[in-house]
Amino acid sequence: MSPPTTPSIISLPRFSPHATRTNLATLQYARSSLAFVSGGAAGILGLHGWLHGFLFYLASSLALSLMLWAKAGFKTTKYFATPDVLWVNEVAGNAFSYLLFWTLAYGLVHVYD
Repeated sequence: MSPPTTPSIISLPRFSPHATRTNLATLQYARSSLAFVSGGAAGILGLHGWLHGFLFYLASSLALSLMLWAKAGFKTTKYFATPDVLWVNEVAGNAFSYLLFWTLAYGLVHVYD
């Protein structure tokens, strides 16, 4: 039998679990806030149809991702386990919140249209 080996540096975790959870929670908060604000803006602007509305949501989500990417110094792997987390995490999940605020703001502002 060979003696037990100590873990090498390569097998150790690359990220702190606490830091990873904090970064993901911050990203979730930013995405949720974006859904509320951009949904309200789409409603106030009076966007009609699913194409214009969801293109507006995708454009605002892309703008948020670009701003966060620049804030991270263009190195997403420094803060997240995979680089795609910054671009796609919770985009589809917050689409329902966007839709809710889009229809709410549209209904409140454009009552007599």
